[in-house]
Amino acid sequence: MPSSISKAESDVSGPSPRPEVALPFFSANLSRRLLVALIGIPALVFISYKGGYWLYAFCILVAVLGSWELAAMLLAKNVRVGKRLATLLAIVLVSMFQFSKFGQLGLFVIFILFMLAAVLKLIETGVVNYTSRLAMAILTAIYPGFFVSFSILIHREFAPTGWVFLLFIFANTWLADTFAYAFGRWLGKRKLAPTISPAKTRVGLIASFPGGLIAAYMAKPFLPNWSIGSLIALSIIATAFGQIGDLVESAIKRDCGVKDSSSLIPGHGGVLDRFDSFVIALPAIYFAVRLFS
Repeated sequence: MPSSISKAESDVSGPSPRPEVALPFFSANLSRRLLVALIGIPALVFISYKGGYWLYAFCILVAVLGSWELAAMLLAKNVRVGKRLATLLAIVLVSMFQFSKFGQLGLFVIFILFMLAAVLKLIETGVVNYTSRLAMAILTAIYPGFFVSFSILIHREFAPTGWVFLLFIFANTWLADTFAYAFGRWLGKRKLAPTISPAKTRVGLIASFPGGLIAAYMAKPFLPNWSIGSLIALSIIATAFGQIGDLVESAIKRDCGVKDSSSLIPGHGGVLDRFDSFVIALPAIYFAVRLFS
């Protein structure tokens, strides 16, 4: 029968092609990450160096897009956070860092923000689910709007080398994440926190620290008054808090049942996926530099 002939021909048609062997440090996703880095790194260097309204606009962008992504993820849990309120809160928070110093005015702005959010959510939702929706509205503004605004403080208060510390944090978190991703795929066997992020491994966590240390040596020529030991300490702090930030964002995604915060950045997912480590490392380094100075 034709069917049996066809099967016989297929059985003797020759050896099947050998499966492709994946290179440990290369994948399509990693190549997209590197492409984004080629575009993003020069932009971040320019923004960090110039500061001012360039940095302000960057913080607004991260804060607003991040709040939208978080609001979209929360929607999967039937928690509705209005984008207009989240946008307003994020912009006001970042603007508070840009145009005022902490003190009585800063405390007053925070008080007005809370009251504004409380009243608007009450008008919008009523009593049903009011507590959870108010809490989530505040969360969408604080994370990442409040944390990313520490970059403004770092640039201004640590001048003239504030831009160096900003680039140090950028480089440290990117290198730590890259080392964790590459070595985790290559050598990672034991999961770090499988219930939070199944892709993260213990090897990846360990590899993130030497990756971050490269940033300390890169920053040393621009920070001659800082010893390499102090910069290594800053790198360890940045990597540790960055990894915590990564796990926190992974836990949020896991709880909301989504893989990425969005698909905005090729190879990285969304703004929160890319800057989850950075925004948590910022305040940690801000206070560490103040402590060490």
